[in-house]
Amino acid sequence: MSDEKSTPRQRVLDAINHREPDRVPFALGCSLETAITHQAYDRWVQFLGLTEEPDDTLPNIFVDGAGFKQIPENILEQLNVDTRGFLLQQPSDPPPEIRQDGSTLIFVDDWGITWGQPETSLYMDPIGHPLQGDLTDEALDNYKCPDPYQEGRFAGVAKEARRLRETGAAVLMSAYGLGQWDYIHMLCGMEQALMDLVLKPKEMERLLRMIHEVQMGYWEKALEIVGDDIDIVMHSDDLGMQNSPMMSPDMYRRLIKPLHEELIRTIKKKAKGEVKFLLHSCGSVRALIPDFIDVGVDILNPIQVSAAGMDTAELKKEFGKDLCFCGGGVDTQEILPRGNPEQVRDEVKRRLDDLAPGGGYIFAAVHNIQADVPPENLQAMYQTLQEYGKY
Repeated sequence: MSDEKSTPRQRVLDAINHREPDRVPFALGCSLETAITHQAYDRWVQFLGLTEEPDDTLPNIFVDGAGFKQIPENILEQLNVDTRGFLLQQPSDPPPEIRQDGSTLIFVDDWGITWGQPETSLYMDPIGHPLQGDLTDEALDNYKCPDPYQEGRFAGVAKEARRLRETGAAVLMSAYGLGQWDYIHMLCGMEQALMDLVLKPKEMERLLRMIHEVQMGYWEKALEIVGDDIDIVMHSDDLGMQNSPMMSPDMYRRLIKPLHEELIRTIKKKAKGEVKFLLHSCGSVRALIPDFIDVGVDILNPIQVSAAGMDTAELKKEFGKDLCFCGGGVDTQEILPRGNPEQVRDEVKRRLDDLAPGGGYIFAAVHNIQADVPPENLQAMYQTLQEYGKY
């Protein structure tokens, strides 16, 4: 560890490379998975007495439609956030479909998946699945995948990557928060997808490959456009439930691992500069972590500490030499929304004790910060990180 104060970007790169910077780096708002809802953000900023200054942040309809705040640069600086990030845009042709159905906000994405968020809900969830029903070769023949090269996806992203690079922070680029397995169950429905992994493996392999080719396409074009202005690429594929992975490790290795390996290898080859690969996978995924390391994952997020087998001390001991952990800083299922500030402080200290030694850790809450989190708890999280996260 150097006695000199690190720049935000160097702080993150040191952590990823298992070196101790001056303090644990802080990630907030650089992706959907580290995002904060408008409601929680507004209350926290008001609590702190901060005032936003306008900037040239590239608006993203997907982020805003999901209810998350694109945090202005001056607020990120005042909160000592070390990361910046952006998502690819929604395609402009066909244009995104957004409507209100009674009290439910409806969004239809470019895959034909219908998302709905009732006014009583904190989340936008898939409610319409274009391949629900009998998954046949005919159904797959008739399904039209999105065009990965549609120019609307990339509108403004080169300029945004350059703007973020000039902030001096580490820059992360992600797509829409969904991976190969994620899209499978969004397209087919979760129950059908899980059954068809066993009952219709050939059709599932074909659909996985169709999704994979689309994603390979837009990653390759995006990497060409942004040049060397990014440090981290983020791919999300939620493979865990509360108590176990969604599928056996053997099934993951047969169906999905080869796609992850090809994607990571291609991204690292096509990138104009050195990039690190961050995989987001919620839930209990400990049984899959050796496979993640094997395919080239550098950073794992979010470390869902409330899930089975996701004990931070054990994970650090077992995998800390091979992986940088991002997240896990405070439980977002119970402690952050429903605990008190003292409980939040104790939780943050515990996670820092477990994950920070030796580097290899970027602090973030377990997942995005939802609307029911009180500002006092956010401030307790933040202050504890600032005071206790020093090396």
